[in-house]
Amino acid sequence: MKKIFEMSIFILLIFIVSCSENEGEIELEVLPVEKINVSVAGGIPVMNGTIEFIAGENTPKDASYRMYFDTSENPSTLFNLETTEKKYNNLKINQKYYWRVETISNNGNILANSPIWSFTTGNNVTIRTQEEVELLSNHKYTIIPGTLTIGDFIPLSGTIPNPTNISNLSSLNNIIQIGQLVINNNSQLKNLNGLGNVETIDGSLFIGQGLDMKGGNSSLENINDLQNIKSIGGHLIIYNNSKLENLKGLDNLESIGRDLIIENNENLTDLCSLKSFLENFEIKGNYSVKENNFNPTKENIIEGNCKK
Repeated sequence: MKKIFEMSIFILLIFIVSCSENEGEIELEVLPVEKINVSVAGGIPVMNGTIEFIAGENTPKDASYRMYFDTSENPSTLFNLETTEKKYNNLKINQKYYWRVETISNNGNILANSPIWSFTTGNNVTIRTQEEVELLSNHKYTIIPGTLTIGDFIPLSGTIPNPTNISNLSSLNNIIQIGQLVINNNSQLKNLNGLGNVETIDGSLFIGQGLDMKGGNSSLENINDLQNIKSIGGHLIIYNNSKLENLKGLDNLESIGRDLIIENNENLTDLCSLKSFLENFEIKGNYSVKENNFNPTKENIIEGNCKK
């Protein structure tokens, strides 16, 4: 009877220890919560994003993490993390990515595993540095279906970011079609060389943008390399480009789907590149040319009175 009693206690102790160990694993399980930055309209950004997760309750303070993150359904590209976030740059547009996390103790043991999560990037691309221009060019896109913002799209209220350091777009010469193009808040960009193969902009083209003289491209001297653009589905806005003297590059335009707005370009004196378009095609929105160095009407341009 005594032996049976001792054996029962022994089995009970094993059961208790086993349950405690299993409960410990549950308590330490990593439970990442997707907190991906979606501040850019159109989906998760491909540039300058962050994946964050929350460690499970009772995770040791000195724990580290292994994140596996790539386009495979069972991601294997390893990133060692000391914090609960992973910053990324230059993902592919319209691409599904997968990620999972392991919690690692200070002696290298795996304390917990997360499930595999996924997200899909959006169509929009914002580049603000020369390095990002080169990174984007590595994908050799011919079509960017969303908005390509070179610089910043500035809200009509609120603070304006510092101008970008972008000075050269020549590596973007594979692009032939863009959903919408914004070129704004670039103080070192002198020309648009590199966009010479773009033929169609499905939405609007902003060369400078803002309000009350906010925004613009203070060093932009010419837009000659836009000579292959024939169709702009939305607005054509050229705003606050203080060194721009003419509109050479727009000579082959055949369609503007909405407004034509050319304003606050203090040295702009030659609009003759619009003559062929205004003679042969119709603006489907408003015509607003004002507060430039020279401000001809549509009729002036058609009659040849198009430069100062």
